[in-house]
Amino acid sequence: MVKNVNAFTQPVLKLVELNTQHFDTLMATQKQAAEDYKTLVKRRMEAAAEIKDPVALASFVTDQMALAQSNYEKMVGNSRSLFEAMTGYNAEVIELFQKSTSQLKKEIDKELKDMKK
Repeated sequence: MVKNVNAFTQPVLKLVELNTQHFDTLMATQKQAAEDYKTLVKRRMEAAAEIKDPVALASFVTDQMALAQSNYEKMVGNSRSLFEAMTGYNAEVIELFQKSTSQLKKEIDKELKDMKK
């Protein structure tokens, strides 16, 4: 039986910490996106309420088209950032599992060696 359990479980504890940090980051990002959208909708509703004539309506629609394009570009940028974060996260998880497996192998080899003595 592996005597040095802490050496084996250390990477697992690191993974729990990493998961917590990762999910906190994702939640904060989603919360900020929701707040930004809420603010945008409020501003646009206020602007729409002030439209008085067809020329102003045409201008509003044009502005909305530009805003939609800008939001699309922002969404693409956010998606790219989240993808990069997930890629880094995945690499860290793989590294932790490799360390854990390596440490377990060392512990087992050590105990087998000690048993032969």
